[in-house]
This record gives sequence, structure tokens and C-alpha cells, in this order.
Amino acid sequence: MIRKAVFASAVAVLLAVTASASAEELVTRHSGTIVAIADDAGTFVLAEVGPWQVRKGAIVITSRTITQTPETQYAMVGRTDDAPTGFPGDFVEVVLGPESVYLNDYVTVECRHEGKRLLAVKITVAELAAEGEDGEETQR
Repeated sequence: MIRKAVFASAVAVLLAVTASASAEELVTRHSGTIVAIADDAGTFVLAEVGPWQVRKGAIVITSRTITQTPETQYAMVGRTDDAPTGFPGDFVEVVLGPESVYLNDYVTVECRHEGKRLLAVKITVAELAAEGEDGEETQR
């Protein structure tokens, strides 16, 4: 009987330690538009559409405040006709610096959870095609 109690206690402690360790290492992805950047550029607000919801006829936007760290990585992804894969129009990723992320950029952010805070592990800017003056699509 005592062995069962000790075993059950050991399993409970092991599960508690495992759960707390994995909760700290939880990484999620959030995609949306950067709608605000703090003056010190340490945090920004991401306007995320998702999960898709409509309330009173309007799409629900979720605001997420995300903190950048010295370890945060930055990249841009876009299409190119001369991709290393040989497929015209394939996506390629280019490393960026933090100074290359702007207000109104559409980004995907891989975040590590630290309590209720979201810490940016990697910020990937999507190079969106914009329509030029002549009606042709141009890259950012």
C-alpha cells in the first residue's frame, strides 16, 4: 500500500515538472499586420484575424502585444523567378535586421510564451505584391 502511494506521488511530481517545463517552452505562430510599435521598438501590436470569427457583421481582430528580444531572428519571404529550387515563382527567405520591420507590415511571428507575455523568437515579413501606377504588380 505504501509503495503504491510513493509511486503515485512520484508520478504526480514528474508530471507536474514536465507540464511546467513544457508550458515555458510553448511556441505558437501568429500572423497579422503590425498596427503599433512602441517608441523603444521593444514591443509591437499585431492585429491578427483568427480564428475566423464574425461578430455583429464585422470580422473579429485579435490584438496581440509581442516583445522582441536580442535573440529575435528576422526574415523576409517572397516569390522569385530564379529560386534555388528551380521553380519559377517559388518562395525564398532572406535574413533581415530588426530595422527592416515596419508599421503595417504583414508578418508571421513565432512566439515563446513566458507567463502571459509573448516573446518573439522569429519575425518573418511577407513580401506582398502591390499594384504599381501602370496597373502591374510590383514587389515591396
